Amino acid sequence: MNLQHLLQRVNIVSSVRGLDREIPGIANDHRSVQPGYAFICYEGVTVDGHTFIPKAIENGATAVVGEKPPPIDLPKDVSYIQTPNGRVALSLIAANWYGNPADRLKLIGITGTNGKTSTAHLAYSIFTTAGLKAAILGTVGYRYGDTCVPPATTTPDPLTLHEQFRNIVDVGLNYVIMETSSQGLAQHRLAGLTFETAVFTNLTQDHLDYHQTMEDYFHAKLMLFQQMSSANALAILNADDPASHRICHQINASTLTYSIANQADLRARDVKSTLKGLAFNAMTPHGDIRVKLRLLGDYNLYNALAAIGIGLHHGCSLDAIKTGLESTIVPGRFELVDRGQDFAVVVDYAHTPDGLENLLSAARKITKGRLICVFGCGGDRDRGKRPKMGRISTTIADHSVITSDNPRTEDSDGILSDIVAGLSDGASYDLIPDRREAIGHAIESAKVGDLVAIAGKGHEPYQEIDGVRVDFDDRKVAAEFLDTKPDW
Repeated sequence: MNLQHLLQRVNIVSSVRGLDREIPGIANDHRSVQPGYAFICYEGVTVDGHTFIPKAIENGATAVVGEKPPPIDLPKDVSYIQTPNGRVALSLIAANWYGNPADRLKLIGITGTNGKTSTAHLAYSIFTTAGLKAAILGTVGYRYGDTCVPPATTTPDPLTLHEQFRNIVDVGLNYVIMETSSQGLAQHRLAGLTFETAVFTNLTQDHLDYHQTMEDYFHAKLMLFQQMSSANALAILNADDPASHRICHQINASTLTYSIANQADLRARDVKSTLKGLAFNAMTPHGDIRVKLRLLGDYNLYNALAAIGIGLHHGCSLDAIKTGLESTIVPGRFELVDRGQDFAVVVDYAHTPDGLENLLSAARKITKGRLICVFGCGGDRDRGKRPKMGRISTTIADHSVITSDNPRTEDSDGILSDIVAGLSDGASYDLIPDRREAIGHAIESAKVGDLVAIAGKGHEPYQEIDGVRVDFDDRKVAAEFLDTKPDW
């Protein structure tokens, strides 16, 4: 591709050595550069990509796109393009390289602290039932047609994202339902994209290690709604979350609201929550339906209502919406591990204070005996939520088993100390750093009618320790202990 065509829509401050040259490939990692490639770099959070320009050129780069002025020793056969924001440039260049496939897709973005994955899967099931050809990109994986790709991040990097868009178009799909993380938005991974539908689930504390303040976190979420198309665009907002009112006043798109506690366009009534599922009446502008979800936990009412809004906006019938919702299973979201035992074991991805509180509050409603919570907090992440999660678990659950999550490069004992700092006097808990041992201890102590909630990792099949991912799946580990426990 000609370099000038590759740079369409990119804001160019200056350039040297001309733009009329053919580029056989693009990369933002100098190790991936091959002869003739364009290398795109920017100043990251911990690493400045400009320091790798010499390596990229050594590997054969003939064009460099960066945020800083060109190096003094730039070789005479290398073009240099300076742009104000290298991340934005990367997104636009990736789109151009793959032929701007997103222009042929209807994009549905879902953002919020909790509920993105469940809402996306519920909407995907509705679309599939209604015969709409859709792909889903998110925390659990990227799925389109017969292809399922394990995710590296919730919102893919631009090169991966636009490659996926290209594949999605090539297999004949028309819609993409995608989770849009705050980091992905703040890092401009979605720059240049236009969304027809945008959903806001909620805003509670998370990722403050990255965003620093809740205000910055909010503005990252807001970016999705500022990328909506003017024609036929719809923002679907949780009317029970105060942040929705702020979003509503800062966008031009039409809105559809959903709520459990307040007046809204979509409401849930006559709720029945059991260990077999969640039943409710969904009240919509197109009529009411009785839905029996296979998902557990009252908080999934919000996710279901948001998915109903997505379905209605894209012309799905109430029958298709009902069938789609009732057939949905979301991996690692209040997922039962049932080996015939006389107590319940559930695995959930809850890893924020709000998520843990929602999980345990929902579990409390359907637990006849004791509620036992196994949880930890991730390393190299927001430390401020650790004491809060400790306080929530020991307040709502009868007993807590505090353990490791993904410690990453942090010492597990230090993370556990941060959690314990939030506990009140008299809290019932055990400290067991080894997660396998912690899960086993909780299961072995469970009695008839108890519920063991294993929180934090959900669908993840690994544990990250000292920068290395080792095989570890809460669901499989729980099943192993249940299989070795004496007969019920």
